[in-house]
Amino acid sequence: MNNQENGFWECSGDENNRHILQVMSPDENECRECGIKKPHQRRQQKSQTDSTKNYSYSTNNNGNNGNNGSNKTNSQTDNHINTEPKPEKDTKLLIALIMLNITSGFTTMYGAAQILPWYVGWSSGAVIQALLFLLTSGSTLKHARWLKWMAVGSFSIISVYTSFFAYYDTLVSETREKDGLNRAISAHQNLVNEIFTPIEEKAQQLEDEIRAKNQEIENEVGGTGGSFNPGEGPIFKQRIREKNQLQIRLNGVKRVANQLRPFFEYELEGKEPQEIFDAGRKALAEVKPKCLPTEPEFVCLPEKYKGSLDPLNPKYKELQAKYFDQDARVRIIEPFLKIGKGEEAGIASAFMALLVDGCIILLGIGIEIPPTSKPKNTAKKTPKTITLPIEGTGTEFLDKLFQAINFNDAENDAEIDNKLFQENQKNNTQYQKLLQRLSNETEWIAKNQNNQWVINDEKKFTDWVIKEGERLIKNQQENNSDNITFYLPDDDTTEL
Repeated sequence: MNNQENGFWECSGDENNRHILQVMSPDENECRECGIKKPHQRRQQKSQTDSTKNYSYSTNNNGNNGNNGSNKTNSQTDNHINTEPKPEKDTKLLIALIMLNITSGFTTMYGAAQILPWYVGWSSGAVIQALLFLLTSGSTLKHARWLKWMAVGSFSIISVYTSFFAYYDTLVSETREKDGLNRAISAHQNLVNEIFTPIEEKAQQLEDEIRAKNQEIENEVGGTGGSFNPGEGPIFKQRIREKNQLQIRLNGVKRVANQLRPFFEYELEGKEPQEIFDAGRKALAEVKPKCLPTEPEFVCLPEKYKGSLDPLNPKYKELQAKYFDQDARVRIIEPFLKIGKGEEAGIASAFMALLVDGCIILLGIGIEIPPTSKPKNTAKKTPKTITLPIEGTGTEFLDKLFQAINFNDAENDAEIDNKLFQENQKNNTQYQKLLQRLSNETEWIAKNQNNQWVINDEKKFTDWVIKEGERLIKNQQENNSDNITFYLPDDDTTEL
């Protein structure tokens, strides 16, 4: 008799009355075939313990445990534990990664503050760099590797871009302000030379002409003039009229020059480029194209300055470009403009930003040390077998072995009756070989001190016999052959 899981128990009769194995429900207290009582509760508990220890072992004829062949214990299905070793982090690389992120974080925040309001720039730069550190250090997005490196690439581009401004400002900090002021002063001088200086030169020209007329008048009075008649003759009077006309013209030019002088001639020291530019626009607003009524042919405002006061006019940008570095007017595109022009400071700034963030990505790639895993043995296991030349069929051989087991003693392990060997002389040696191999391969069966075979694990042993019998029934050719191959249990289980 053998107890089954869920309270079912089995009976094959006693020593004197063997019969086909019967399976009884927990409610049945005696065998339907022979009337033998249900086994003692201690033996039942022992079998239940064995069944619990070997929960993956099936006992019914279909090889299933219970009513459903696909049932598994909770420990196999619901409580699956991942025992794969987790990768470790390289401590030295992690320290280096932290230091590089601190450096890159400062330049990112400083650079972002150059193109955004300072509070937005510093806060957004800190967030970007923090996310970049978490991603490269393997602290987040472990479940989505492709998405992780896409995010690393995006944040790195932003970090490199904003860091450019920090490095560029550092490299040109000593010359940037000075160059900007010199550019504005140069533009102002150019404005003076093209607008105000010609007016002063016109006044100087008229003064020279007046001095020449005075000399002619003196010559005419002394008789050395063109008439060679000393005194105030007709030529003398004509020279006086010409001189008076020149004086009128000179007075008109000087009046305009004096009006414009404060707008063009002023102290530049201490002024910012924007102040100089605004002053230049104000000066242009005071100059009219025909500012000298007495000099109709004189052009006070050159053609290129007409419309330069209108911000929508392209000439306004041309004037602005003379006072300011146009690359820095729209700072967000400054890196492209500086590098496109081949400016050394711009190229160096881009290289430094790429170098730092490139090192961060490289360290992030190698920050995790992959666990060392043993190579998996993918070779298919060869089942253990034993081939025996027996008389009769294989199922008969197993049935006689099963019937020879004494299950009646509830206190001791079941024994294999020696009558098995006495009544089956022709298969005596084959039974001994099979039992010895089972003893070698499992702990289910062994010899006691009386040199008699005993069953240590009734459940596993009987289930193996039943399974082998079912296999041979399905393969009648092998079952009826002279040499029968039995599949031995593998790794102390009956899963064949």
